[in-house]
Amino acid sequence: MAGLIDHTIQTFELNIKWILFFSIPSLLAFLVPLFSPAPSYVSLGGTFLRTGSIPAMSELDAALAIISFLLSMFLVSIAIVAINMIIKSRRTMTKVSREMVGGLERYTLGVFWLFLTAEILLLVVNLIAYEYAVQEVVGPLVALFISTCIFYAPAAMVIDDLRPVRAIEASLTQIRRRFDYFVLWLAIAILALSALDVLFILIKGFFPYSRYAVLVINSLVVMPFLIILQTHSYISKYSILK
Repeated sequence: MAGLIDHTIQTFELNIKWILFFSIPSLLAFLVPLFSPAPSYVSLGGTFLRTGSIPAMSELDAALAIISFLLSMFLVSIAIVAINMIIKSRRTMTKVSREMVGGLERYTLGVFWLFLTAEILLLVVNLIAYEYAVQEVVGPLVALFISTCIFYAPAAMVIDDLRPVRAIEASLTQIRRRFDYFVLWLAIAILALSALDVLFILIKGFFPYSRYAVLVINSLVVMPFLIILQTHSYISKYSILK
C-alpha cells in the first residue's frame, strides 16, 4: 500500500500543472448546479440533488435542472478522462501520443454515458422508493451497489480501452482481487472530505464563502488526488508496472 500512495503523490507532484488545469472542468461541474433551479445542496464538498423536492418543480425548472446536470456530468467526465490519460502516459513511460489525445473525445463520451446510465438508474430507484417512503434505506444501498460496479470502470475504459460493460467487469474483478486497495481509497476519501467539511463548517461564521471554498479545494486538490489513487489502484493489476 505504501507503494501505491507513493505513486499517487509522485504523479500529483510531477504533473501538478496539468492536473490542476484538467481539474478546472470538475470545479465548474460542482458550481453549475448551484446556479440552476434544481433543489441542490452542498455537503462533503459536493453538490447534491434533493430528489424529494423534484415533484414540486415546474417543467421549466426541471428542464434547466436537467441541462445543468448533464453539463456538470460531462465536465466531470472530461476531468476524469484527462487525468487518467496523464497517468497512463506516466506509468507506461510513453509520451501522450496524437492518437491518445484524439481519443479524448471518445473516452469522455464513453465515461459520460456510463455515469449518465448509472445516475438515471439511481434517480428512478430513488423516485420509486420515495413513493413508498423507503428512500432512506433503499437509496443508499442502491447507490453503494451502482458505485461499486463502476468504481474502476472509467480507469478501465481509458487504460485498457474497454467498452463500458467490459469495464464494469474489470472494475468488479479488480475490487475482488485487491479489496484492500478499495477499502484504502474509501478510508482516504471519507477522511479527507469529512475533515474539510468540518473545517469549513467551523469557519463559516466569519468566512461566508466557505461553502464555495470547500468546493474549490475538493475540485482542484482532493478529487484529482482520489482519481489518481483510484487509477493507480487499477493499474496495480499489471505487476510489471508496480
